[in-house]
Amino acid sequence: MEKVKFSDFKIVPDINSVRKEEIDDDTYFSSKYSRYISNSRLKWIDPKEGGNPSLFKAPPKLKTSSLQLGSAVHECLLQPESFELAPKLGNPGSKLGDTLIFIPDFLKEGVGLDDAIKAAAKKADYYAASIDTDVNRLNSIKDVWDTYSKNLEELNKTPTEKVRRILSDKDWDKADACIKSCLSNQEIMSKLHPVTPFGDPILAFNEDALFMDFVVIYKGRNCSVLKFKLKADNWTIDFDSKIVTLNDLKTTGKSVNCFMVPEGGSFDHYNYARQMGCYSQVLWFYCMRNYGVSKETGWKLKTNMLVVETIPNYWSRCFYVTDKQLREGLKMFNELMCRVAYCEMFGYDKEIEFV
Repeated sequence: MEKVKFSDFKIVPDINSVRKEEIDDDTYFSSKYSRYISNSRLKWIDPKEGGNPSLFKAPPKLKTSSLQLGSAVHECLLQPESFELAPKLGNPGSKLGDTLIFIPDFLKEGVGLDDAIKAAAKKADYYAASIDTDVNRLNSIKDVWDTYSKNLEELNKTPTEKVRRILSDKDWDKADACIKSCLSNQEIMSKLHPVTPFGDPILAFNEDALFMDFVVIYKGRNCSVLKFKLKADNWTIDFDSKIVTLNDLKTTGKSVNCFMVPEGGSFDHYNYARQMGCYSQVLWFYCMRNYGVSKETGWKLKTNMLVVETIPNYWSRCFYVTDKQLREGLKMFNELMCRVAYCEMFGYDKEIEFV
């Protein structure tokens, strides 16, 4: 196995390349930006997270109810002018709920209801192996579909300019409680919508897509360029106090008080220090280029995690991310970018060990 030194690499941000684009999630995740690396994709090359070059090259597509719940909370809390929760439609959730969501796609292809249900169940992996012959299972899905489809039809009769997010009935209750918890938390709302001492709003942005190139220097030579992308939940810039603030909203299925617990909390478990480290770096460079901020002129960067439980009592809290945590996260980010850089230069099929 070939040994590769981290010290042979330098990952240099190209400040002139940093830019912001106002795009929706579908565009952000589309093939147009498939060449761009994201923080979430870096986990697939991190050996500490079970990653390897093959997984990074072709990462699996994950779709879970927790991701859908988190996305709905983000959208409805941060962009209420564009998103809203659809009312409950009688969706029980889990794989049966996914089956209901997939059925209309197959009905549009002109197949009958029975065939659409079977195809949807297979796609959702809901009794996929037996659905073709299990009449009782098929009929039970039909019963649930009958209620769900009628409610969906009634919903579609009431148009809205907003995008409606459809959740299972159980997740709807959770999302609604999470949103209300954050809205009633004065500290969280003051981070998302800050004001000056005189009550004037401070410039704030939600769901911005930022892009920046990183130049790879290997053994003293410029060898390649890695393109990076991110979506910042919320960030603000206070020109009077000279403070740029990055806020990241998280949902957690555990007690919010455990979120920052060392070696056991979600912050460490999901390597959020890495996310906040690389996000804050790109955002700082963006503000340098577009607003002229700099540490030499007294500007500061602050980062916060805004966390809400998806379990009763749906408590929410704000946690400050320290400079030490940001430095540790940025170190993790740079080391993973070194791994990507090596694979980009020499191929993804070599067995290597970084030291």
